Amino acid sequence: MRVRCPKCGFIFDISYARTFACTGCPLSILNDCSYIKCPKCGYEFSIPKDWKA
Repeated sequence: MRVRCPKCGFIFDISYARTFACTGCPLSILNDCSYIKCPKCGYEFSIPKDWKA
């Protein structure tokens, strides 16, 4: 699923963000995080409610 960062407007895929922006975070390894981190600006925001894992 592609999302738009509410801070900088960058459009990216959630899996891309989890691979690059969330590197090293233990919650991303467990896939137990309800947030997304923008790979461009680093802003962290909650996953859209209509997103299905």
